[in-house]
Amino acid sequence: MARKSVKLKDYFEDLMTANKIDIFFGGKEDVTVVELESHEEAAIKRCFRHGLRLIKKISDELAEILEPQEELFIRWGEVAKGNIDENKPITFPATSGTIGVNWLIPQAVKYVATASADNPAYTNYANNKWEMTLSAGSAAYIFGDGTNFYKACPASNQKCFLVIAQHGVIEIGSTPKINLMKIWTQGESKYTYWSAHPLVDVPIEVNDEEKKIHVYNTVGMVPVYNDFGIQWELIPVYSGTSVIPLIGLFFFEYDFMENKKYIS
Repeated sequence: MARKSVKLKDYFEDLMTANKIDIFFGGKEDVTVVELESHEEAAIKRCFRHGLRLIKKISDELAEILEPQEELFIRWGEVAKGNIDENKPITFPATSGTIGVNWLIPQAVKYVATASADNPAYTNYANNKWEMTLSAGSAAYIFGDGTNFYKACPASNQKCFLVIAQHGVIEIGSTPKINLMKIWTQGESKYTYWSAHPLVDVPIEVNDEEKKIHVYNTVGMVPVYNDFGIQWELIPVYSGTSVIPLIGLFFFEYDFMENKKYIS
């Protein structure tokens, strides 16, 4: 198991070019990566493909966005091991003493009911749901709260590492309410807002009135560390409660998901 320090952008450059995928590095230049064994790569691939097969049955268009990112998610596993515990193998499903990998769920983002310095799960998401209540013209946050930075779970033996897919912010069942987004981190705050694409109001899939799927454009894949803060701000133009899932994977120490994960 080879461990090394790398320049993050250089380390992903080949896959970004080959798959035409961008990454928001957020000023994070140097990271420790741990080379994966073949069974660890297979675990990430199995997790990713299990979900992708079902997504394809609901939306071919969304699956088409996600599928080229498979190799990058596998490489993010090397970063995850360096960020969580280099001595623990990645497994799927997770077993004791390992790092698991799953598709993102709300409890991986809002992992405590009340955020604090020790548990910086600052977000506007509701407990246990991808629901967010928005007010036109007022900022809301996927990560952070405008003042406090968000970090993935940093607790001992429960550390997490999240990766949001490129264009991995969707809205289901309602007219899209957001037209501006902005990301900054503890390492970089130089970028302005970016706007939603001009056809965001047009769903990529319509199964029935309750299952319209709208996709927001993002600035690339977004990694979320347990020791490096991030803020992801949204500016809505409509008020109301929306279902806004994040599409991606999260890596976690076994204890994080050993017991029922329900935030209350």
